[in-house]
Amino acid sequence: MISILGPVAILGGTGDLGRGLAARLGAAGLEVVIGSRDAGRANETAVRLGLPRVRGAANADAVGAAEIVVLAIPLEGHAAFVGGLAGPLSGKIVVDATVPLGPGFSFVPPSAGSAAAETQALVPGARVVAAFHTLSARLLADLTRPLDQDVLVCGDDPDARAEVLELATAIGARGVDAGGLAAAATIEGMAVLLIGLNVRYKRRHLGIRIAHLPPDARPR
Repeated sequence: MISILGPVAILGGTGDLGRGLAARLGAAGLEVVIGSRDAGRANETAVRLGLPRVRGAANADAVGAAEIVVLAIPLEGHAAFVGGLAGPLSGKIVVDATVPLGPGFSFVPPSAGSAAAETQALVPGARVVAAFHTLSARLLADLTRPLDQDVLVCGDDPDARAEVLELATAIGARGVDAGGLAAAATIEGMAVLLIGLNVRYKRRHLGIRIAHLPPDARPR
C-alpha cells in the first residue's frame, strides 16, 4: 500500500525521464503535477499520458502543490534553475535525478561534486535525495513492461530517503538505500556509464540490479 498521499511534482516532466516517471507514478495511483516553464506544454504532456491524476502546471505552481519534488532536468542551467526556485523548494523533499553528462559520455559534475550536492547547497532548507538516475526512460514510458531495475537512493535525511524508497517501489522498481548524499556522485557517474553502454550495445533499456540482495533486505 502506498502511504504517500500528497502530490508529487516532476520538474522537467515534459522530457523523457520526467514523462516516464509521471506515467509510472500516475499509473500507481499517485497525484502527479508535471512542471514546465510553459504551463501549456505541461498540460499537453499530461493530456497525452491520459491518466486521471496527472496534470500540468508552471514550475512554481507545481512546487507549491507538492510534498515531493523531482528534478528531471539537464545539468546545463541546473544551478540557475534550482536557485530560481530556492524559496518554494525549501522544506520540501527534493529528489534530484540530474545526470552530469559531458562530451563523449563523460561524467562532468558541478564544483559541488554532484548535481544533488549542488541542489543541497543552493537550497539548504530542502531535504535533498538523489534517485532515479539509472532508470531507462524508454522502459519507464512503456507501462506494458515490468520495471525490473533497482533504484539507488541516497540522502542525508533518513525519513526523506524512506519516502523516496517508497516511490521507487510504487513505480514497480526496487529501491536500494545507498546511504548519505555523498554517494550521489557515484550514482550519477553510474548513470553516465549506463548511457554509454546503451549506446555502445544499441540498447534502450539497460539498467542496474544489485546481485544477491534479498527482496526483504533492510539496511542497518
